Amino acid sequence: MSDNFDIFNLGVEDVETHQPQQTTVNEVYKPTADDGKDGTYKALIRFVPNPENPRKSLIQKYVHWLTNSSGDGKLVDSPQTIGEHCPIADVFWKLRKSDSAVDRKSSEKLKRRQQYYSLIKIIKDPQNPELEGSYKVFKFGYKIKEKIDSELKPDFGEPTQVFDLFEGKNFELVITRQGEYNNYDKSKFSSNTSAILMGDSPAERNKETMASIKEELDAAPSLATYDYKAWDEDTRAFVNNVLRMYLNPGDSIAEVTATPASKQAPAKAEPAPAKTEPAVAAATATKTEEAPAKANTDDDLDSFLNDLNL
Repeated sequence: MSDNFDIFNLGVEDVETHQPQQTTVNEVYKPTADDGKDGTYKALIRFVPNPENPRKSLIQKYVHWLTNSSGDGKLVDSPQTIGEHCPIADVFWKLRKSDSAVDRKSSEKLKRRQQYYSLIKIIKDPQNPELEGSYKVFKFGYKIKEKIDSELKPDFGEPTQVFDLFEGKNFELVITRQGEYNNYDKSKFSSNTSAILMGDSPAERNKETMASIKEELDAAPSLATYDYKAWDEDTRAFVNNVLRMYLNPGDSIAEVTATPASKQAPAKAEPAPAKTEPAVAAATATKTEEAPAKANTDDDLDSFLNDLNL
């Protein structure tokens, strides 16, 4: 990985994809199948580099959605994102391994989820044409992360840095409904590389155009808002309050979560599971889990664009 790079010169290894607040809702692009026509949402988007730190163009973190006894919910980042000990995980496994069916069911409320965020430019979105040309934070799951990884590190052929502004690829977003969940199997990167669109034309690599792109990116939402956040005192108090709900009388959180230093596993975030779990956006209790992957059926970009004229 080179030390000298910028948003206009990205290599395939110049974006960290393996590790690692209140936000403005309209910053986040998280369409669902139900938002589309006849249960299918289609859009053409472009992943773009993070102008604040190109290597952090893809944010990955583990989270827990917790609800206290008063019904108040809070999205909490898991310290396991950065390889640190997480007391929520300790209580989760205590419940999951219990002989009690009630405990095992309760563990679901402490389950860890995985979330990904990147900046995108919305090229075409017939469902919301007012968004076309704007930059948003795209919140997505492991299925789309796999598609990014397949471009950066393909099993065969040459890698493509999909975040590259001039030699990246557009992403054909297709969301369908499979059972209760959103399915992204038909989503794919375009076959050919291209420059990002500025207006109706591909951007040219010249000083004037690059200045315009930089100006647009500087005005885009900040990805840092969505990166891992260590717990402050209020969050720690909230977590402790929630965990006490799941402990037996006489148990203490310290006893349940204590891990002797000699037995602690190396600090390392686990890879995402192959089967994506419900996205926590949720907190609204909307069902955003992705369904199991199926084989893609590819159409060329022209056909895809024609289909967007809903």
